[in-house]
Order: sequence, then C-alpha cells, then structure tokens
Amino acid sequence: MRTGQPTRLQMPALGFDQPVRAMGLNNGAINPPPHVVQWYTGSVRPGSTGISVIAGHVAPYGGRAGIFSRLNNLSVGDTVTIGYAGGGERTFRVYAKDAVGKTELQRDSRVWGSSSRPVVALITCDSSAPSQGGHSTRNYVVWASPV
Repeated sequence: MRTGQPTRLQMPALGFDQPVRAMGLNNGAINPPPHVVQWYTGSVRPGSTGISVIAGHVAPYGGRAGIFSRLNNLSVGDTVTIGYAGGGERTFRVYAKDAVGKTELQRDSRVWGSSSRPVVALITCDSSAPSQGGHSTRNYVVWASPV
C-alpha cells in the first residue's frame, strides 16, 4: 500500500480522533505544541517500511488534558488508524507498550532502529514517573504494526 503524509490519528478504544501535524525537531527535540499530535518528519511515513514516530503531550495545558493523556490505556490488541492526505487510511494493531527512561529512549532501537516491516511508535511522557526539573523522567511508548 502506498502511504501519504499522515493527517489523522484514531484510537477507537479511547474514543480518540485527532488531526496529525507533520513537524521536525523543535529546539533539538521532538516537542509538539500543546494539544497537537505530531508525526516526526525525521521518521518514515506511517505504513512505510521502518519505524514511524508520532508524539503528543500527556501533561495538561490551558485547563485541558494533554492530547495523549490516555495513551497508557491502550491495550495490546487494540487498533490505531492513520488517515492520509488525499484519502485512504491504514489500521495498525498494538503489539507492545512500555515505560522507557528518557535517556534510554534516545538510543532505543525499538524507536530509532530499523524494521523490515511498518511500525508506528506512539510516544508521550509517562505521567506516573517521577519528575525532575519539571519533566517526567520516563516516556511511555506504544508500538503497533499493520493489521
């Protein structure tokens, strides 16, 4: 299947349906604006061979919950659907989830390595982790592959 630029992310188990914005690094990091789902343009397009990174904040901002505040409620077996510019969509099934230290995540091959199949890595901060300097010490990652 040919993939275009991702424009929408749906997680039916969470009642989640939000637009996706293509963005690169922000001050040297993947750091989407509040209430924005970011597809990191330094990764492959979701559905292409390799690992695609999609990020969002868990922390509340402006009196509203973070866009990925319920990401940890996804279960293995749940589905995630990506909508593409120009139409079309592709469904992925969650196969793993994990809390990963911020430093470890920077070199985690499950996110930054290669893959012979399409993988989507959904990333946010781990709201249950201790905070250091106002930031969570861990990230929460959900991995999904095409159905």
